[in-house]
Amino acid sequence: MRRPQVIVLVVVAWALAGPASAQGLHPHELTVDEIVARALGDNPELRAARTEVEAAAARLRQAALRPNPTLDLGGQKALGPDNTLTVGLTVPLDLNGRKEGRVGVAERELEFRRLQVADRERRLRAEVRIKAGEVLAARRNLAVVDELIDTNRASLRLVEERVRAGAAPALDGGLARVEVNRLEASRPLLASRVEVATLQLKALAGMRVAEPIVVRGDLSAAPVAPDAAALAGRLSERPDVRAAGAEIAMAEARVRRERAEGRWDASVNLGYQRQDMGFNLRGLTDTGGTRPIQDVFHFFGGGVSITLPVRNRNEGNVAAAVAEAAAAERRREFVELIARQELEAALAQSEAARRAVAVYERGVRDIASANVDVVRRSYGLGRATLLDVIAEQRRYIDVEQGYTDVLRQVWDAAVEVERAIGGPAAAGPAPPKGR
Repeated sequence: MRRPQVIVLVVVAWALAGPASAQGLHPHELTVDEIVARALGDNPELRAARTEVEAAAARLRQAALRPNPTLDLGGQKALGPDNTLTVGLTVPLDLNGRKEGRVGVAERELEFRRLQVADRERRLRAEVRIKAGEVLAARRNLAVVDELIDTNRASLRLVEERVRAGAAPALDGGLARVEVNRLEASRPLLASRVEVATLQLKALAGMRVAEPIVVRGDLSAAPVAPDAAALAGRLSERPDVRAAGAEIAMAEARVRRERAEGRWDASVNLGYQRQDMGFNLRGLTDTGGTRPIQDVFHFFGGGVSITLPVRNRNEGNVAAAVAEAAAAERRREFVELIARQELEAALAQSEAARRAVAVYERGVRDIASANVDVVRRSYGLGRATLLDVIAEQRRYIDVEQGYTDVLRQVWDAAVEVERAIGGPAAAGPAPPKGR
């Protein structure tokens, strides 16, 4: 291949790869609320649920339609010249609340499907926020390790200089090198946790796997649950609780529909008959001539057909619908019980997590950080060993990871409170601060 052709191909390949590379270098920064909005719009499962609502709306339109009339066409032809043509029209009347019963069931089903979608949105919002909290927690742990890696690399250079100057034993250089390598070995695992959690978050939000995003914010942005007394009255507005009530209404509408189907009904019949008949004889006319005995006769008629519910009053379907209504009532009681249990559990978790955060902020993190600084200065003055520095540093990592865990528990508890009440909680005191 000639050189100009090679240059052209390289330029084209660079132009095609340029946008993708730029996208990879500049991921989209999205807040948790923005990711939730994306999920509510693009989540495939939620979109499928909305399609079911459209199907229920179509069934409502169908339920409002009357039954179609029936057109009957018939004819007879004798071996001779005689023939008969028959036309009949049957119009069902759809009496005794049959249409109202169908429409009532379809209306209740449409409301039930809409509330199911609202409940799926409630649960999806919570799932996205929980997963976003997992991303933020993993990213915070990664940031702590990155900070320690930078600090230990600087300490390694100082220790190696001291070893070369004879101010420290050679063992200290090896210990410092091992600690740096240990931290660097733990970093890919922590980074993979961030990546995996981000991929799972994108799946919930309906995003493409290749779409780069960064969750903006940190765990300190977790909302704080208000007092329990302000939340108990909101449980009745939860979409799943309302959906359970809509299911009862739909079951009761089915009872009315099945009872209407067991009552009498009627149809109006209209008919027309044309007969061309005669005999193989000739008759006399008024003028004394002869003509074939043959003529055309027209008949019009009508009537009413009544369905009598004598042997079948639809008793079985009525009993089944009544049983389904009773089962729906039991399910609503269970859903209300679960809602109260979820709220109480979320409030208990939130209170315990906030107390743990307060302990970490008042008497754990600052002391652990100060201890690391003191031991490092003591090692610089020759009053502590490098093993003391490493041990204190590892305790500091444990403290920071524990703090991350309790911050995430506060985050998760606040999300669970929102999930329990079916919407955002009222604003409370300032949330705990964390990196």
